[in-house]
Amino acid sequence: MVPPSARFPTRRAALAEEAARRALAGLGPELVLPQLRAQTVQELLAQPGGAGCELCGTLQTLTGALTQCVRRRPGWLYVMFPSGITCPVPARPALVQAAVLEALRPVLACGGQAVLEVKPRSRAVLLCLRGGAPAGVLPLWQALARQSGGAVVFDSGAQFAAAAFLPLCPGCRIQKSPSTQELLEDRFSLPYLFLSGYCAGPW
Repeated sequence: MVPPSARFPTRRAALAEEAARRALAGLGPELVLPQLRAQTVQELLAQPGGAGCELCGTLQTLTGALTQCVRRRPGWLYVMFPSGITCPVPARPALVQAAVLEALRPVLACGGQAVLEVKPRSRAVLLCLRGGAPAGVLPLWQALARQSGGAVVFDSGAQFAAAAFLPLCPGCRIQKSPSTQELLEDRFSLPYLFLSGYCAGPW
């Protein structure tokens, strides 16, 4: 039996080829992007820990791309990051960005507003997202907490909220996240996969 880790690249390549064929035929990516998104979620959930990222920088590149590609009025997303400090956490940048996008899609679906905030603590950092309709439990936020050795809580009251408590890891190996421009130019980047239908993408 082929292990999942070996099947992922083959499945992703097949979906990317299908998307390219549709593009050459003048067709949109609507049928392929949801499959690629589901594939990406499976990969992120199956990844082991071991790599880290600088949380604020990782989120700044993501939100910088969102302000340019999401077709929504200004003010749909508010971000509050600490200035002058770094927040290294034991989580891969792709998982951090995908978890935030997982929570933002319902916000866009209901036409609401979201607030994304990073709150440093003495030996940890609190990642909070509020806004949108009740969304329940988000698997990527659970994976983010599990892979970083942290914890996550959800509140699905009148307005959804998620908060992940992530330990700081000053000596961990930092994995570089794609730049804002790279996210905007890659038709299969995380924003386009998770927010398909709400982005003015490069297709």
